[in-house]
Amino acid sequence: MTWLRWIPLSVRWTVPLALLGLAAAVPFSAPDGTGMQWDELVLGAVAASTAYASFQESRAMDAAAARPWRFLGIAAVLFLIAQWLAGFFPGPEFDGFGVDDVLLFAGATAPIVACGMLARRVSRTRWAAIVLDGLVVTAALLVITEVLRTPLVNPAGAPEDLRSLVLAYGGYAAVMLGGAGAMCTVSTAALRRSATIMIVAVGWQAAAACAEAMAIVAPSPLWTAASDVSVALGLQTVVLAASLAPRRFADRSARAAAPVVSRVGLALVLFAMLSLPLAIACSLWAGRPLSVGAEVGCAVVFGLMALRLVLRIREDGRVTEDLVRNEEDFRELIETSSDGIAIMDDEFRLLFTSPAARSLLGIADPDQDIHLLDLVAPEDRAFVRAATLNAPAGDGPPLHFHVLPGDGDTPRELEVASSERPGSTRRVLYLRDVTVRRRRERELERMAYTDHLTGLPNRATLFQEMAADSPDVRCLLVLDLDGFKAVNDVAGHESGDQLLVDVARRLNTLVRDDDLVARLGGDEFAVLVTGSVDDAAEVAERVVDALGLPHSAGDWTFAVGASVGVAPLGAAGGQVAFREADAALRLAKQSGKGCVRLADDDAKAVVATVDDLATALAEGTLSLRLDSACEPDGRIGLLHAVPVWQHPVHGTVRGQDLWGGAERHGLSARLQRWLLTEACAAVAALPDQRIGLAVSLPAGHVTADALATDVAAALAGSGLAPSRLSLSITEETLLTSSVALVSELTAARATGVRLCLDNYGMGHSLFALMARLPLDVVRVDISALAARDETEQALQVLRAIVVTTSSFGLTTIAGGIRTPELRAAAVSAGVSLLHGRALPHELTVDEVRDLVRDVVPA
Repeated sequence: MTWLRWIPLSVRWTVPLALLGLAAAVPFSAPDGTGMQWDELVLGAVAASTAYASFQESRAMDAAAARPWRFLGIAAVLFLIAQWLAGFFPGPEFDGFGVDDVLLFAGATAPIVACGMLARRVSRTRWAAIVLDGLVVTAALLVITEVLRTPLVNPAGAPEDLRSLVLAYGGYAAVMLGGAGAMCTVSTAALRRSATIMIVAVGWQAAAACAEAMAIVAPSPLWTAASDVSVALGLQTVVLAASLAPRRFADRSARAAAPVVSRVGLALVLFAMLSLPLAIACSLWAGRPLSVGAEVGCAVVFGLMALRLVLRIREDGRVTEDLVRNEEDFRELIETSSDGIAIMDDEFRLLFTSPAARSLLGIADPDQDIHLLDLVAPEDRAFVRAATLNAPAGDGPPLHFHVLPGDGDTPRELEVASSERPGSTRRVLYLRDVTVRRRRERELERMAYTDHLTGLPNRATLFQEMAADSPDVRCLLVLDLDGFKAVNDVAGHESGDQLLVDVARRLNTLVRDDDLVARLGGDEFAVLVTGSVDDAAEVAERVVDALGLPHSAGDWTFAVGASVGVAPLGAAGGQVAFREADAALRLAKQSGKGCVRLADDDAKAVVATVDDLATALAEGTLSLRLDSACEPDGRIGLLHAVPVWQHPVHGTVRGQDLWGGAERHGLSARLQRWLLTEACAAVAALPDQRIGLAVSLPAGHVTADALATDVAAALAGSGLAPSRLSLSITEETLLTSSVALVSELTAARATGVRLCLDNYGMGHSLFALMARLPLDVVRVDISALAARDETEQALQVLRAIVVTTSSFGLTTIAGGIRTPELRAAAVSAGVSLLHGRALPHELTVDEVRDLVRDVVPA
């Protein structure tokens, strides 16, 4: 049955065992108290179970939420001690009023105190009203028992010396029911179930008190059994209430929640109030006049009800006063707010507008029937209508649209947010004039892509343009002024600025309209030319000639020349082209300035001029270098393989030089296969079979054809498990390679090979990349996430990236680890692997084998 899942396991076991124990103990317990009180020992055990369960439930709560249940747990311990003292030491030792009675009284009154603790959780608890309600219910219950002449208030059949005890039991039952009914009838939604169960628990305690009183008036094992069963059920009901209580009250919203009414508490109060006149009517119908005590009790009840009515009238007046004051404060707040506030129905009719809203919207007459769309600029009306009808209020960013002021002034741009109560057809609009702010934002955006001195596009615009697809062949010119420092030193920076403006003007006159001239910073400029390398070289020569002419700056004339480096913008992307052009520029500077150098003239041409690269690949004279990516505990989890060629004349050739040379010789595919084969074989032979392998596919040099076949052959030849191999690519690789690359990578991944995105965080979002290619690993270079020395900002970005990648189930590698401190910070950010100069790198295969030999798992 589904209701059983609400009952804690301890209650399911304790209640049946308690009932069985009481059934066996009550017949053997001495009714006069001179022998062993076995039933009290059983009740002590039930109290022990209650105390333990209450403390266990409170462990999962915060301090505020656990306070009532820990208090009841302590009370259960006191009740346990009292019961076991009376049970184990019967007779004169504890005859009469003693320590066991004090403990019993403390435990018996604890439930009503706990109800008071729960009542404090209700927002704006009015204790005066609660006390009066409790007194009314208590007095009504006592009057009912007096009118009906019950033994609880008329213990004529009880021994003379025990009549006061019978009256005490009856009064205890009335006080407990009245207090619980007053304090737990109204609670919060979070507390409603536990408060209702507490009323039931108090009801069991009241029933036990009545049964004890009846056992004195008419001694019988049945009354004793009824009392014991009620006490046991009351104790275990407390555990049930604790299990249904909320776990957190640190959040004030739990306390400030709207009050709700408990049906059980309401039924108790109504029973007490309706039973009183019914009992009086039945007594008079039977011809029994009311006793003096009943008449006094009725007077007390009516007096308390009258006092409660007066208190309620005062409360109603205070609430009305608060409502009026709040309405006035709210209206004053709206009237004086600089932001406009308006209320609109589902037909865009404005029902209310504040003075600021009327000013923003250009409304002259507040009583005029106006539709919002009539005030919106015509070009924005369709957008406003669609955005309002298609999106719930409060969802998405604020709307931005223009309105036409009635005074014929220029249109204003408004930012509008909205909110709507559930089930309502009216929206509250919050309007703000953002005309100046948006104009400044657009100006800042323009300035972000423009050099403020010369008006030329800046570096960001240049790289954005180079990244754009173009069917034409393009080349990049990077130039630096020769002798510009002397201009600033001799004539000052103002003259230097004038000369830079003149250089920008001359450059614009040398290029075509579809070419781009940009200022990189200082005295460095760049020109993106449409055409072949020969065309670009011709433009570069014209640039040198034009900038070599004298420049006038104020009263000064300077002979400032320029050096130019030229590189083709190929499939490798703008970054590669810029590096090549910059290297060519440095070579031009070294050659005597005032000249042009092409990227083919760079030192990188070493590899392009040798003809023994094919021989090196055929004879296997290339070697591997392995960089480690370690787990947070220091164990090597991944090795990144890099091909290296020790040239007998030019020394070590690696990276872009080696791949570029292979590309020019048509050997990229062979170098790629060699790297896959040798790296897989080297890692497969390591003693630690947990270490993975990463092989990079560099942008501009990837051979997509048969890539999946080459990977499968390398894995089969080495015996390396596919899951240990990761193919590493960059966004630039995806953008510059053939269309077949994505399908080949997908096919390789289908065999178990993992795909790694290198240099993540510098381009598109992960959502866009995952939509194109399934990924398993991302590598983030910390040094690229922020400017130099902005380590904390880079770590903040890294933590955000880890959250994003973790949501996709991706492994995150942090690169650029240079120091132990940066390593510890990256580990705390949650990365899985760490890679950089602070970890083992540039290792040969033998060095890796020696490094991992001692950490092989047993």
